[in-house]
Amino acid sequence: MNLLFVCGGGASSSFIAQNVAKAGKEASIDVDVEAISETELEDYVDGKDVVLIGPHLKYLEDSLAEIIDEYDVPFDFISEQDYAKMDGQSILKQALTILGK
Repeated sequence: MNLLFVCGGGASSSFIAQNVAKAGKEASIDVDVEAISETELEDYVDGKDVVLIGPHLKYLEDSLAEIIDEYDVPFDFISEQDYAKMDGQSILKQALTILGK
């Protein structure tokens, strides 16, 4: 599963990506994760299975959706609680739910 995490500067999403990769390994799920800032989205979205976005970027939903929809990739916003806790297991479950797994 190829996941893309998006946040404002890329720092928070990097920590989340590490935690999700760890949760995937513990669950024996092959997870490839990348973390970027929202300004890089168009360069990284192609070929991803799911895009998960930091909740603080909700105000950019329309412009982010416009970019992501071009690549037919499902996306969602990470809950504020999971984002604050950087809860890799819950965020991995969210990605799996989006993919119907």
